[in-house]
Amino acid sequence: MKKYPLAVMSLLLIASSGCATKGYVKQQIDPLACKVDILESKESSLEVKGTGLESRANLLESRMSALENQLNNLPKTLELAPADRALVNNATEMSRKAAESAERSETAAKAAEASAAAADLAAKRAAKAFQLGQKK
Repeated sequence: MKKYPLAVMSLLLIASSGCATKGYVKQQIDPLACKVDILESKESSLEVKGTGLESRANLLESRMSALENQLNNLPKTLELAPADRALVNNATEMSRKAAESAERSETAAKAAEASAAAADLAAKRAAKAFQLGQKK
């Protein structure tokens, strides 16, 4: 029998403390509602800024394409005056001759190296022959 009053008391205690009043709920929800309002206003201002940035990006893209068109319309080669063209041709001919001369110089240097190696070999053979001649 002692268990019966204890069970009734615990049920009354749970029932009386478990309900929330409208004022309590409003007090808890008001700060959250305020924060949600602030975030919504920030979102709308960011959307406006985003739209402005998109329009600026589109304007920059159109300017860039116009500049690319102008660049593509530029002549690919420069038109030179006859005197300038003669100077360019003269410089081209001189560079060609210099390249040919450098090639001949390299060929001569290789031939000189080969001759030096042959002379060195001949000198070694002569020295060896002289040594053999001395031994007899």
